[in-house]
Amino acid sequence: MYGYIFETTNKKTGDKYIGKRLAVTFDKNYFGEAEDEKLAVAIEKYGRPSFEVKMLMPFESADALESVFAEMKKPAKKEEKKVEEKVPEAEEPEVKPARGRKKKTAEEE
Repeated sequence: MYGYIFETTNKKTGDKYIGKRLAVTFDKNYFGEAEDEKLAVAIEKYGRPSFEVKMLMPFESADALESVFAEMKKPAKKEEKKVEEKVPEAEEPEVKPARGRKKKTAEEE
């Protein structure tokens, strides 16, 4: 194993942090606080016993690890609300009077 991507979870709040580590074995005591300032602050606030770490994916190459990690760290795109186009209801076609002679109705005849 070249390295791995791991997830550190705050058991009190449910907050999750994703990290990567170059190592040949998984270390359950490595939370990644040195690389993630927000995680370091949370560990200081809640204490190390409030966190657990698990390996998500092992990797055999630097390229694969870096590529997958970069994708995982991209901010999630908010789903754009689809605005449904309002289709106008079928309208009665407008009847325009003919030019010239006015057509007589049945009552006028």
